[in-house]
This record gives sequence, structure tokens and C-alpha cells, in this order.
Amino acid sequence: MKPDFDVTIVGYGPVGNMLAILLGKKGYNVGVFERWPSQYPLPRAIVYDDEIARMIRLICGKEESEKISENLTGAYEWRNAFGDTLLSIKHPDIGPSGLPIHNFFNQPDLELVLNEVCQKIPSVNLFRGYEAVDVIEKDDSVELVVVNEKGEQQSFSSSYHVGCDGANSMVRKKMKVGYTDLGFAFTWLVVDIIPHDQKKIEPSFWQFCDPKRPTTIVPGGPGRRRWEFMMMPGEKIEELNNEETAWKLLKPWGYTKENCQLVRHAVYTFRGAWAENWRKGRVMIAGDAAHLTPPFIGQGMCSGLRDAWNLAWKLDLVLRNISHDRILDSYTVERNPNVQGYIHMAMDLGKMICVTDPEEAAIRDENFLSGIVEPFPPSPHLTSGILYNYSEQPDCLTGRLSVQGIVKHDGKVGLLDDLVGSGWAIISANGDPVSVFNKEQIQFLDDIGTHFIEVTTDISNKSGYYDMEGTYQMYFKHNKMEAIIIRPDFYVYGVATSMSELTSMVDELKKQMHDQSVVNLIS
Repeated sequence: MKPDFDVTIVGYGPVGNMLAILLGKKGYNVGVFERWPSQYPLPRAIVYDDEIARMIRLICGKEESEKISENLTGAYEWRNAFGDTLLSIKHPDIGPSGLPIHNFFNQPDLELVLNEVCQKIPSVNLFRGYEAVDVIEKDDSVELVVVNEKGEQQSFSSSYHVGCDGANSMVRKKMKVGYTDLGFAFTWLVVDIIPHDQKKIEPSFWQFCDPKRPTTIVPGGPGRRRWEFMMMPGEKIEELNNEETAWKLLKPWGYTKENCQLVRHAVYTFRGAWAENWRKGRVMIAGDAAHLTPPFIGQGMCSGLRDAWNLAWKLDLVLRNISHDRILDSYTVERNPNVQGYIHMAMDLGKMICVTDPEEAAIRDENFLSGIVEPFPPSPHLTSGILYNYSEQPDCLTGRLSVQGIVKHDGKVGLLDDLVGSGWAIISANGDPVSVFNKEQIQFLDDIGTHFIEVTTDISNKSGYYDMEGTYQMYFKHNKMEAIIIRPDFYVYGVATSMSELTSMVDELKKQMHDQSVVNLIS
């Protein structure tokens, strides 16, 4: 008997919404179940990086994606109680994805535009006001049990199920997988405001490392600001989480009822944790259901959206019988270590920020000011999974985020995604890459939705994509490669130092997709 849906999803936050869009755009029948009858109207996440900006731009379009975010330049600064700069983390304004690295946004605005996209996809069915209470795996399907607002119980079947149902995930609990909590737990009051006077605040985003009250000051999206105040030893949550306290803590920063609107105040306990396995048979988890990241590097929601993009292209291959379903095991193999890297980075920063002992703070300050603190580590990348010839060498591009540049083709100018769209891509700076493959390889590459792209510095080459700023030429020359294969989630599958090497790379990719042994996926 055919299931009701190809995929069911529990949770309609940014992660569940994004996954539904990605699968729906492929034509799959998707059922999304959200316990709340309407969109949650208050801010939560407030920043995403260039990688996530690339995802949102592909899904929502250039105009909408730019409308909902505020791109700020400058450094992420830490200052002590005396105003001394302890740390200044300066990233390039534009990241490897060709988009700004710091994109501050209001989460309800993002959810609104994602919802608008999702609602236009006929094969996505949204059930609001339906709380998931059980998930039962069967031999050839998954049964999802939900209760609607009237208290009526219903069951829906699907080929696969993904729980995007948050930190207290019912789906994760039903999977009975191991869960690692690092014991990092600090409680903060989060205060969001809309200033009446949109004056520029410098620095734009920073940490006030005062042991009397560690404080975070950041933008909250266009026209908004956020303060985060740490709960001090001896304080009670009810004393902290009220409007009077919020105004009291804002006052020293120059904000009062007279010059700003208080949008909300809420208390959160920041944690570092992850599930050991994100897939069990036909059931998977993503986002906060799979991992929790302290907010000090702004990677919590970002990691969840990476989950959605990683999982979507693999589910697509499985549902179309192009790949054995063991490829879904690579989801945990790839994403879990990557997330753990971000969690540890955030915790390391958090441990230095959340210092309330004056003597310990003085030692921390001295270590920073004397320059003996280790530099900020690079962002984590993929180290195993569906990759070709990965190595730990720092110059190895495999598993790293690919570069995107501005190109011109057929009279159109834009970032490569604007002209080509999403999917697998084989990019060459030395001729048309399709010419090196045999018919069987071309058929396989067509089946998985591959774009064949020749980037060129010859503007008269009408079949090629003119490299407007030399981004790709520099990328290829610096890394001594002639071609590169990029996955649908923008990560480098592998690089070819000669055009002929592409054929063996594609054969290996096909083998990885068809092999029933997950050992081959993670070697």
C-alpha cells in the first residue's frame, strides 16, 4: 500500500520549512506537522553567515533575501569592564560563497518568506495545530501519530520521516539514540528592542566581558537591536525575566521607554549537546532535535539549515532509486562532527565570556592583552562521508565549502547560483567538462542533476561563463586544479588536477551512491 507521503516532517521552524521546500521543489509529496496553529511572532535566532545566505537566496530569491537581512561589516569585539579590547575577530566582509559573512535578521521575517515559498509548492501539505505524539517505524514505511486541536488522533504514513521538533524532540526520544550533554549551561536574559532613533552603534556587535554582568550587544535585524544579559549567581529567573528588569538593564546603555520599543524579553539556558546518531532506519532528526549550540558564534540555526540541505539531496537520490538508502548513514557521519566543531568553538568562547569572578576575569583580561590566548580557529568542514580523496592537509579542498563568484552568461550577470540554480556542479577552467565523459557517465550525471560549467576569461566564449572578477581563475590557479565537483550543499566533493581525472572521480561517486556498505562511505 502506497504511503500517504514520501516524507513527513514534524516541526515547521526554519529547518523543517527549508527541508519541506527542498523536497517539495523536487516534486515529492511532503507532509509537515506543526503543533502551533500560527507562526511564532517573536525573535529568536538573529544572524547567519554567507553559506546560509547562499541557501536563502537560492530559495527565496535575491530581492527577498536582501530585504530581510542587514549586512554589517567590522569586527566582533570583546571588551572588558574598563573598555579595553580583549579580542577583535575580523572576517572579510564577503565570504567564500560570494555573499556577506554577517547577516543579521529577524527570525519571524525569515520564516514568513520561507512560508510564502513553501505555500506555493503544491506537493507540500502543511498541517498546523497538529501535535506529533508518536512515530512508529515499519518494514517499508513510517507511521506518524498526531493529535489535532480538537483532540482527535490521526495517523499518517510516509517512506521516511524527519523530526525537526526542537530541543525536546519527541522523535529523538522515540529513536532511543544516545545523547551527549557537555554540561555547559548558562542562563541569560534576551532583550529585543526597536530604537526610535536608528543611530549607528559602534562596535556593531560585541561582548561586554564585565564580571559584574557579562553582556552581549548585537543587531537584531533591520531596525532592531538585541541585548543579552547573563543571570548572575544568586539571581532567580523570575527576578530576571520581567519587563521592569529589562528596562533597568537597558538604561545604562541609553535605552528607555521614551526612545525605544521593547519587543520581548525571555530567559534562555544556553547548552552544548548532540544526539549520537541522527538516523535510525527510516527516521531522522535535524536542527535542535539533533544538536544544541551555545549562541556565542551564531551557528545554532545555521547548523540546522546545513542539516536540511545535506539530508535533502540524499533523500532525493534514495527516493528516486538512484542511491542505496545506506547513503543516509552518511548524514550523521558528515554532519555530527561538523556540528561538534561549532559547539566546542562556541563553548570555548562562552567559557571566557561567562566569567563572574573578578579575579578570574582579571587573569583572563591579562592573558588576552598580553597576546597569549590562542587565535580563533577556522570553521569546521566535512572530514568524511561522500567525498573524494579527503586528507587532513590544510590545502585539501575536499570537504570544504566551495567558492562562488560573479559570472556572465547569455547576457545575464550574477552569482553563479543566480544563473545556474542548485544541484551537483562540475566546474572547469580548461574547457567544457562534459567532453571527458562517456555516455554511461553522462547519463549518471544527468540523473543526479549535474550542471556542467566552463568558467572562462575569454568574453568571446559564448558557451562559457565569463569570470567577471577572476574569482574562479584565482581559485583554480591557487589550488593547482583544472576542475572541481561540487555537491548540492555547496561542499567540495573533490578536485581534479587534470581533466582526465574527472572520469575516475565520477566513477567513485557512482560507487559511493550504489554501494550497500557504509564503510565505503566513511573511508
